[in-house]
Amino acid sequence: MPADPKHKPIRLSRYRLKKLQIEVLIRDNFTCQHCGFYTEGPPHHKIKLSQGGSDTAENLEAICLDCHAKEH
Repeated sequence: MPADPKHKPIRLSRYRLKKLQIEVLIRDNFTCQHCGFYTEGPPHHKIKLSQGGSDTAENLEAICLDCHAKEH
């Protein structure tokens, strides 16, 4: 699913991205959105940055390391 070509992707500084990642983990209750297991891993971009995805809460989801490996 490619990003909307009319909108420039949002990129955050390391500090802001880390803060957003924590907010996403809290939002998702530290639960992998694919398998339901507990996770503290960094959230996954639903639309990859290389495909025009953004560093936004809507484009991030909590995902465990096993499910993340399956995604890539």
